[in-house]
Amino acid sequence: MTVQRLEQHYRRLLAFYPQREVTLTLGELADKICCSKRHMRGVLLRMQQAGWLSWQPGVGRGHQSVLTLHYSETQLLFRKAEQLLDEGDIRSAVTLLGDQQQLVAGLLRQKLGYQVREDYQSLRIPYYRTMPNLAPGTPLRRSEIHLVKQIFSGLTRVNDQTGLAEADLAHFWSQRDYRDWTFHLRPAVRFHDGRELTSDDVVTSLARLVSQPLFSHIARVHARGRLTVEITLSQPDACLPLLLTDSAALILPADFASRPDFATLPVGTGPYRVEENNRLHLRMRAFDHYFGLRGLLDEIEVIVWPPALKQAAEASQGKGDVRGQPSAWLSSSLSDIEYISGQAVSLTGHPGEDSGDMFPEKGGYFLLCDSRSPHWQQSPARRWIREILNPYALIQRFIPAIRPLWIPAASLMPDWLHAMSEGEAIRPASLPVGGAGNILRLAFHRQHPEFEMLAREMQFLLKQQGIILQLMEQDYEEWANGEGNVDLWLGTVNFPVPEVWNAGAWLLSLPLLRHSVSGGDAERFARWQHAWRAGSLQGKQLTQQVIHDGWLQPLFHHWMRLKSPGQAQGIRLNNLGWFDFTRAWMAPAAGPGTEKEEQ
Repeated sequence: MTVQRLEQHYRRLLAFYPQREVTLTLGELADKICCSKRHMRGVLLRMQQAGWLSWQPGVGRGHQSVLTLHYSETQLLFRKAEQLLDEGDIRSAVTLLGDQQQLVAGLLRQKLGYQVREDYQSLRIPYYRTMPNLAPGTPLRRSEIHLVKQIFSGLTRVNDQTGLAEADLAHFWSQRDYRDWTFHLRPAVRFHDGRELTSDDVVTSLARLVSQPLFSHIARVHARGRLTVEITLSQPDACLPLLLTDSAALILPADFASRPDFATLPVGTGPYRVEENNRLHLRMRAFDHYFGLRGLLDEIEVIVWPPALKQAAEASQGKGDVRGQPSAWLSSSLSDIEYISGQAVSLTGHPGEDSGDMFPEKGGYFLLCDSRSPHWQQSPARRWIREILNPYALIQRFIPAIRPLWIPAASLMPDWLHAMSEGEAIRPASLPVGGAGNILRLAFHRQHPEFEMLAREMQFLLKQQGIILQLMEQDYEEWANGEGNVDLWLGTVNFPVPEVWNAGAWLLSLPLLRHSVSGGDAERFARWQHAWRAGSLQGKQLTQQVIHDGWLQPLFHHWMRLKSPGQAQGIRLNNLGWFDFTRAWMAPAAGPGTEKEEQ
């Protein structure tokens, strides 16, 4: 008998005996189900083995027995979904529960956390959105940048302690006058699909980058045999090994463009491979054939935890219930207001509890004046908008409880101090006082927990000036490319190690910024690019020039937080708000072969 048929029989029993405990004979029960007593005895045995019911036979022929049904139909459904989730089939589990969001929320909440079972370690992390694009070389947000570096490898990688480039796929490299470089690849490196890496993969991966500003000085990439790659630059660049650590320069299989759904289900050579990626979760598993040190965590799952499920969890569990804390909670998993208000206390614990690692982000929120807008052509106008939307005015509008989590910014880094040029702040003539239809358009990308709050406060401050601020939500790629008729752009950035170098790389690479940081002066931008590659212009100096002109206006540094359980080892918050999966592991509380699960 199939499990499905057995479930049908159980549901019939529930319909006949809704009180779920009854005294009757085996014959009476067989008559209800319309089968023989022998068959009924076998059905009861299978249901009892499954844990669905208890059958206590009476002593002697014809004596009554006690039937106890352990699960209601809803509980049986939940148990089945729970089994599916234990098997890693989240899609089927959620589909089974349908639109019963409280059940879905309770199920997912119970399964967040970590498991150590027979030396297999898995970790489930809640997150508020999906991550359908994990393709290097495309516009990526900070979480995606972290994840692609767990999935892919580059020719070089950054040493987090020194901030210098070190060997990764290339075990050795040499250069002649910093214009001609040769990289020698490790032998027997394999992609996640088992195919061996060759120089052709490297050539294809790097050649596609030449249209991007950061890599526009790559004149030629050439394979010399299966394991040697030569790169020729149009301009000497002593920092090329560091440049090749950028997420855009990670190495893809040469046929990546012909692979269906590559952005969602990418194939790399990194320590973790993607097994499933959909609207419910992202599951990654350690790659046993990784050429470096294998990841200590066997499996990572990022569970999508949308607001509707958080509210359902609160309704079903109560605000005081803190069971089910995940083993790693990221500050970017939900908004500050949700955190402080306790809406997701079952995810994060009570506000004010020890947050583990915590430091101001290396980067921050910013406002960008679009150089194509008619309102900001004069520097006094850019000073005026800075005065109206300055971070000190904005933070006074925040809910008091979240203000300690925000630091007004004077530059892109917390320890930098840069100011706009001195002079008059004059309202743009294109926005006259009392003018009818004074409108500014502010764009920010979708699915960010804090942007809407910031934009609403900006709306309030500009309304006091008689200006309507229209809010435009965009897809991330549209925002990153600076597409649309927009006056102001709201954004945020985080710089990985080495921060100073990456600040310069960001200012010179993001298409949105290229439109405006030089005031639309293409020649000036090209001079910056040349000086940065030559080493005569550092990221901090470039930032000072951009802020001095008032095109980019820093707003806030946010406190980044990560909470992990006491048994977690090696979980350290990085500049992207995550942690290195390869170094994290869980110390089992019990002896070998036993199971420890925190929910």
